[in-house]
Amino acid sequence: MPTLSPAAAGNVVTGEPARRPAGSRSLALLLGAFTGLLSLTAMARLAAGAFNGPMSRFAWVVVLAAMVPWVVYVAWRARHGRVAGARLVLVAALVAIGGGVVWLSVVGPVLALACSLAASVIIWVSDWPVRRSRGNDRLVTIEELQRDEEE
Repeated sequence: MPTLSPAAAGNVVTGEPARRPAGSRSLALLLGAFTGLLSLTAMARLAAGAFNGPMSRFAWVVVLAAMVPWVVYVAWRARHGRVAGARLVLVAALVAIGGGVVWLSVVGPVLALACSLAASVIIWVSDWPVRRSRGNDRLVTIEELQRDEEE
């Protein structure tokens, strides 16, 4: 009978996430929330630029309806992903840069959105499933299976 190698932790086959320290998860959650809040702030600044006076209530409702779920989603992805080490530092740097430039004239919110998008992509890629190691796996043909049953 053919044997398959046991699945590793964090493997696609088992669906089990790799274990991380609780402090790393909360830091990733915090950075994910800040990434989403940076997007929210930049979108509010862009929308505010379209009005001569203060933004209307309808404009605030539209911006909040679009961006609050995004803040929650990015924070959730960051907590459940494997954002650690250099990626965590890179996300923090992008959020800091975006937070600094969001208040600059017209180009600031656009640059802040670009920083937030880059940080979101890093978080998203970090949440992809781990690749299986293909070292001991091999394809088994039907003939081999039938031969094993006959013996």
